[in-house]
Amino acid sequence: MIKNQEKLTAIVENYANTTIREVATQYDASEQFPQAEWDYLVNLGILYMVVEPPESLIPSYKAFIRLIRIISKQFPALGSILLTQASYAIWPLFQFGTAAQKARYLEPLLKGEIFGSFAANEIDSGSNLQQMETIALETAEGWIITGEKAFISNAPISTLFSVVSKTRSLKGEEGFGVFLIDRDTEGLTVGPLENKMGIKSLPVAGVSLKSVFVPHTALLGDVMQGLKQVQSVLNRNRLAISAQAIGIAQGALDRGLEYVSFERNIGKRLIDLKTNQYRLADVQTKILATRAFLLQTLDEAPDDTQRVAMIKLAASDLAIDVTETIINVTGGYGYMRNNEIERFVRDAKITAIYGGSSDTQRYIIAEPWRLKS
Repeated sequence: MIKNQEKLTAIVENYANTTIREVATQYDASEQFPQAEWDYLVNLGILYMVVEPPESLIPSYKAFIRLIRIISKQFPALGSILLTQASYAIWPLFQFGTAAQKARYLEPLLKGEIFGSFAANEIDSGSNLQQMETIALETAEGWIITGEKAFISNAPISTLFSVVSKTRSLKGEEGFGVFLIDRDTEGLTVGPLENKMGIKSLPVAGVSLKSVFVPHTALLGDVMQGLKQVQSVLNRNRLAISAQAIGIAQGALDRGLEYVSFERNIGKRLIDLKTNQYRLADVQTKILATRAFLLQTLDEAPDDTQRVAMIKLAASDLAIDVTETIINVTGGYGYMRNNEIERFVRDAKITAIYGGSSDTQRYIIAEPWRLKS
């Protein structure tokens, strides 16, 4: 495990620009999980950056976000796998878990020995808790949970599921809770692997819960604070997705610049056309501006749900706009599947969907302007 921030960042960046770049397209074609690359990065200790223990020399969450951007410039799906483990498995346990819950799960998650998933999303309600249909009914011995979760990242390989549910206590009180459930718990079933347009190496599946019984100790933090916990988890996830989106935009631009700079036997290079120069100048400016906004948000307001929604919206729009611009600038070449540009176009789309859609972010941003009933 490497604890020097500059050294760790340099190692990851070099590894991303060489090894990861060389294998990314192969993994996209095969849709296989990048086990060797996962093992290498986890063994460096990058997941420990999420917990920021005060006694450690390991750098901050902000540095982890930077690494997500660096990795996503080459292999966005690997960025998704890492940010899922960090934001959806490690963070809720570290931030809200009891001492017993942390003792059981945290170290294996940090070492990458087990994977975790955050099962909130449902087909009809997305991650909207108010419309959620999953229900946990309290009994004298524990909780019985029933529901269907959809499109859960890392679910096919996860050992631990943090399941978000509506709750009804023995006294009839209703609320929301997050429950830590082991994969082999009776009644929990992971569905088939989803076939996706992009981010293909990220394993995604549905999770079915049919009268799943868990003890009272399965409730995250041993408190009924699902709304607060879920919002904190979503904010962390959206910050990481924002970094991923910026990385995707820069990765597409880098590859576009390589192509338009090729010397040609007849005619000018594409980069010699002023129209292309101006379009790419706009692209680079937007990337740096969005990156600055992310860094400012991390420094000033990482827990401000509105600000986080703004950067997530801006970054996902950036990824889509930039990749489509690069396709247009490179013409037929960028559209073909014998290069990496079209992979970035496909991967960019997910950043506006998972972690809450772009319209969900707009709804959050506009909340202060709505009339209060």
